[in-house]
This record gives sequence, C-alpha cells and structure tokens, in this order.
Amino acid sequence: MENNFGLRQEIAAMRQSFFNDGILSEQFVQVEQLGDDDPHFLERLLTVYFRESTQSIAALENALELPSCNLRTLERPFHKFKGASASIGAVKVTREIDLAIQACRDDDVDGAKAAVERINNEYVILRRRLGDYFQIMRQVGPYERAVRPR
Repeated sequence: MENNFGLRQEIAAMRQSFFNDGILSEQFVQVEQLGDDDPHFLERLLTVYFRESTQSIAALENALELPSCNLRTLERPFHKFKGASASIGAVKVTREIDLAIQACRDDDVDGAKAAVERINNEYVILRRRLGDYFQIMRQVGPYERAVRPR
C-alpha cells in the first residue's frame, strides 16, 4: 500500500507537469473524462493518435523531399494532423503545425521542413512522457483522473 501511495503521488506530479510545461491543455482532461466507464479509453485513444501521427509525420517528410512538392497540397494533411493533436490537447505539437501551415502558405519549403522537424521533436517528447505516465498508471491499477491545470 505504501508503494502505491508513492506511485499515486508520482502520477499526480507527472500529470501536473504536462500542464505546467505547456505540453497538454485542458482538452486532455475533457478527453479523459469521456472514458469514465472505460479505464483504458484514454490509453487506447492515444495509441491510435500516436500510430496515425507517426504515419502523418513520415508522409509529410517524404512529400517535402519530392522535387515537385506543392506546399499548398500539404495544407490539408497538416490541418488533419492539427485537428487530431488539438483534440487530445497536444499544445506544443499543434503550435508547430500552425507554423508548418504558415510556411506552406508562404511557399517556404525550408520553413516547412524545419517546422516538420520541430513537430517531430515535440511529438517524440509527448509520446515519451505519456508513455511513461501510462506505464506508471498500469502499475497502480485503477486509473486516476486528470484534474484541471492549476
């Protein structure tokens, strides 16, 4: 029981750090609350997000390497990725996607490539930190609920 208490404190501190560090927004709390009847809802949802995001990033990187890359055609996949990221509250990823969209509108290939690199960096951080979070959550047992950021 003592070990569980320590893990629960660690979970609470990790969760709060997501908000403090600006990685996640209040939207994350709302998404978590959607799964009140299913303790694994959020983890399953994020597994799908991570799988699709990995594919999106790879597709965007590949498209930007094509010599005949039309940046205007990339706006749509960027917007789709932005919607998925915003729906889970991934603030930093979403912010970088906005910069990529602007680079596309400015016809700035180098800017779009740099933005995709930053998107990938923020995505990797998000995935790693949430992976660590869910690993500890599984050790504790019944899922804790997120709280509004302070």
